[in-house]
Amino acid sequence: MSIEVVPLVLGLPILGIFLLYSLGGLFIVQPRMQVVVLRFGKYVKTIQDDGIAYVFPFGRKLYTLSSQVVSIDLPKMMVLEANGNPIEVSAVCAYQVREARKAVLEVENCNYYVHNLATAVVKNVCSHYPYETPDPSQPCLKKESELITRHLIHELQELVEPAGVQILQVRFNDLTYAPEIAQSMLMRQQALAMVDARRTIVEGAVWTVVNAQQRMQAAGLALTPEIADSFASNLMLVLCSGERVQTFMPIEITAPAGARPEAAGAPEGGAS
Repeated sequence: MSIEVVPLVLGLPILGIFLLYSLGGLFIVQPRMQVVVLRFGKYVKTIQDDGIAYVFPFGRKLYTLSSQVVSIDLPKMMVLEANGNPIEVSAVCAYQVREARKAVLEVENCNYYVHNLATAVVKNVCSHYPYETPDPSQPCLKKESELITRHLIHELQELVEPAGVQILQVRFNDLTYAPEIAQSMLMRQQALAMVDARRTIVEGAVWTVVNAQQRMQAAGLALTPEIADSFASNLMLVLCSGERVQTFMPIEITAPAGARPEAAGAPEGGAS
């Protein structure tokens, strides 16, 4: 064998091994996935295009993250609302990884990181609003207005910004009073509902009485002040009473001249 042939014979196996090793740099990027490429511990690039990609395998390390929307359940927890009442609340948080580089290099576990911060944010936001309020213009946790939703998303977004995560939605899943005060708060709600119902009845009764007097005057039925006051009082009693009202008509019986009172058949006070 000549000296010129020896390098060629030795080089062909080495070249074959090198080519086989290089083919190991091919990999597939699935749709809605991101691949972070590190080489010798240094960030190189992030591959977001789906399909076949190639990175020379020597010294590389690949981290694959999903860019799909992720939903996490926040378990039921006990918090204090704005009035200091303990309530139990659970929530649902939806987020999406926008920058895979931050999610890989800045935090250890992205899902665990968002979960813990979302729990803290829910507790903090609940402490700023009451569970319920009689004022319809004031936001409360029971109605979960748009203001509370924006507050949850904005505060959580500021905390998870270093992880390259975008918060899409945070919603309450379950919201109730704590068992320790549930019975007393139910009695309070029933009392408030009864007061509101009575107020509505009285307002309607006043309007009915005023309207009835105006219609009687328009029809030419003049009432003396004493009769008008008695009419208004009796009508208000009928309308505001919670029981069925029985109407009585006073009847006056006059005894014949010279007859004794017991022979008249009825006392002077009248009969119903």
